[in-house]
Amino acid sequence: MTETGRVHGWRRWMFGGYVLVAAVLVAVWGYSILVPIGSLIEQRMKEGMASVANAAAVALQTSDLPASDVLGRIAATDDLRLTLIASDGTVLAESIEDDAAMQNHANRPEFMEAILGEEGSDRRVSETDGTEYLYVAVSCTYQDELAVVRVSRTMEQVNALKTNYLWTSLGLLACALIVALAAAWFSFRRARGPVRKLESVRTDFVANASHELKTPVAGIRLLADSIGQASADRDFNMVEALCSRLESESERLQILVGDLMDLSRLEDRGRAPATGVSCDIGAVAATSVEAHRARAEEAGLRLTLHDGLPSGTHAAIAATDATLVCDNLIANALAYTERGSVDVSLVAKDHDVILSVHDTGIGIAYIGQERVFERFYRVDTARSRESGGTGLGLSLVRHAVERANGVAEIVSEPEHRSTFTVTLHKQRTG
Repeated sequence: MTETGRVHGWRRWMFGGYVLVAAVLVAVWGYSILVPIGSLIEQRMKEGMASVANAAAVALQTSDLPASDVLGRIAATDDLRLTLIASDGTVLAESIEDDAAMQNHANRPEFMEAILGEEGSDRRVSETDGTEYLYVAVSCTYQDELAVVRVSRTMEQVNALKTNYLWTSLGLLACALIVALAAAWFSFRRARGPVRKLESVRTDFVANASHELKTPVAGIRLLADSIGQASADRDFNMVEALCSRLESESERLQILVGDLMDLSRLEDRGRAPATGVSCDIGAVAATSVEAHRARAEEAGLRLTLHDGLPSGTHAAIAATDATLVCDNLIANALAYTERGSVDVSLVAKDHDVILSVHDTGIGIAYIGQERVFERFYRVDTARSRESGGTGLGLSLVRHAVERANGVAEIVSEPEHRSTFTVTLHKQRTG
C-alpha cells in the first residue's frame, strides 16, 4: 500500500473512531439525564411551590387585605391554587373554591407534616373537585395563630411540563451529537499531514469532545464503582467518605438540570408576562435572604436586607421568576465574596421598583462585565465549580427580568465590589 493510501486509511479509521466516541458519550449523557428527569422535575416543582408558599406566608402577615384576596393574587401569577388552613384543619381561605363549603383538612398528609413544622407534600385526587393535584404545605402565623399555607398544582400541568422538558432534553442530545459529528468531520477534513500527525489530532478531538459533553454523571459513575470496591474491601470509612462525595455530585447534577429546566421554562413561555401578573417583591426578597442566611453565616459574611418600599408594593413579575432572580443574585454574591457583607436593598423610583444586591467581593474585570449575563460564562471557573455553580445563574436572572420587561445591570470595581441592579415596573394593586 502506498503512503497516500495508508494516510487515507488512517483518516477513515480516525473519523470512525470520532463518531463512535461521540455516540457513546451522547448515549451516556442521554441515559443519565432522561432516566431521572421525571423525579427531578417533580422535586424541582415542589421546591418552587414551597417558595411560593413561604412568600404567601410572609404576605399574609404583612398585608392588610383579606386572606382570600392575598391568596388569589399570588395564585393568579402562576396558575396555582392556594389554601389557608387553621391549626384544627378548618379552611380559612381559598384562592379558587368557597372555603365555607370545604371539608376539614386535619387528616390531609401534607397538613399533618406542615403543622409539625416540616415541609409537607402529597399527591392525590382532591375530594373537593375530583382533580389530581400535587400539594406542598408550610406552617405560618395568621392573626397570631398557628396555621398552614398550602400550594397545589394539577398533575396535568406537572405532566405537561415533564413532556416539555423531555423533548427539550432530546433536542439538546440531538444538538450535542450534531456538534460532535461536525467537529469530527472538520477534523477529518483538516487531517492532511503525515500519518504520524493523525494520532495527535484524534487525541485532541476526543479530549475536547469529552470536555464539552461531560456531566457530573461521570463523577457519579466513578464514585459508585469506588464505593463498590471499598465495600468489598470492608473499608467502611472510605465508603462513608465516598458516599458524601457522591451526594455532592448528585446535588451538582440536580442543580444543573434544575437550571436547564428554568431556562427552558423562561424561553418557552416568552418574555412578555401575562397582563396583571405581579408579586409582593419585598416578601419574596425577605424569604430569599432568610433562605441564604445560614450559608452567609457559615462563610462569616453579613447578609442584610434594606426594604425601602411601602408595605405591599408589587412588582410586575411572576412570584416564581422573582424568587429565581433574588436567589441567584444573592447566591452569586455569596460565592464571590470572601469577607465583608452582601446587602440587598429595595427602593421605589417613579413607576419602577429597584432591587440591588451589593457585595464586597472580588469584583469583575471591566472586559468581563459585558459578558457576565451570558450562558456558561464564569468570572472565576475554579471558584464557580467549587461553590456548585453551573454558569447559568446570571443568565437566568437576565431572562426572567427581560421577560418581565425589566432591566438587569452590573457595576463592578475589580478586586473590591460589585452591585447588580434589577429594575422592574411597579404594579398597581388597587
